[in-house]
Amino acid sequence: MRLIVALLVAAAAGIVAGIVYATRQDPPQPTAQCKQRPKALIVPGVPSPHIGAVRKLLAQPPKAAAHALEPLALRNPKDPVVQFNFGTVLFCAGYIADAEQAFRAAKSGGYDTFYEIQADAVLHPQFFNQGHPIFEPQGKDPLLLQGVLLQRRGKQHSAEKLYSRAARLHPDEDEAQVAAAVGRFDEDNLSASFSRLGPLVKRFPKSQSVRFHLGLLLAWTGQRAQAATEFRLARSLGPRTSLGRQANTFLRGLVASGTNSTQR
Repeated sequence: MRLIVALLVAAAAGIVAGIVYATRQDPPQPTAQCKQRPKALIVPGVPSPHIGAVRKLLAQPPKAAAHALEPLALRNPKDPVVQFNFGTVLFCAGYIADAEQAFRAAKSGGYDTFYEIQADAVLHPQFFNQGHPIFEPQGKDPLLLQGVLLQRRGKQHSAEKLYSRAARLHPDEDEAQVAAAVGRFDEDNLSASFSRLGPLVKRFPKSQSVRFHLGLLLAWTGQRAQAATEFRLARSLGPRTSLGRQANTFLRGLVASGTNSTQR
């Protein structure tokens, strides 16, 4: 499953890398954005009767592929396989605004699949582009552990339901409350997670899970200085725990990437 995630990220990396530049331009004519011809992104387990057609049409140059895919995309507005790949060739052909619409259709139509998560990442290149953050459990709550497995399979909403159930069953346990907040992550609506995670700092001031995951979401959304502060606090609450070691790893990465904070 980690290999699948890596392949998905690699497939979209060229799009994410170029979209910031492209969206700042207003060219009179579409300008090609991709140096190499994109490959079709087919997520295992996501059904579509058009997988073969998508693969065949994406063998053409991006502009030709975009024109050839357009009728199929118009007939199948909720098919994430069609819409995500249509967005890809539109972007590569230089049709930036149309590409955004297709990626938004892929996010909506790909509900609870990797297409939704990857479209979210492409639409928000200012954030970390490797999907959505995954909750890191320290206990053995079966609902939380099952939720993690679902997140790794791209089923964010299914995982969020389990996390929310655990939070209702264990209202005084920090991990369950943190998981419920992380499961609501959506790059179109950051407050869905932060509005729940932030108050947990006061409610569970000694919780390493709260500090770590707050740092994780801050880092994920480009707020490096604040993330470094939370990771330091998480590390101080248990430097030898799994979360403490991960927090230290993230801190080293933040320092190496240029945050103004310095590791102590």
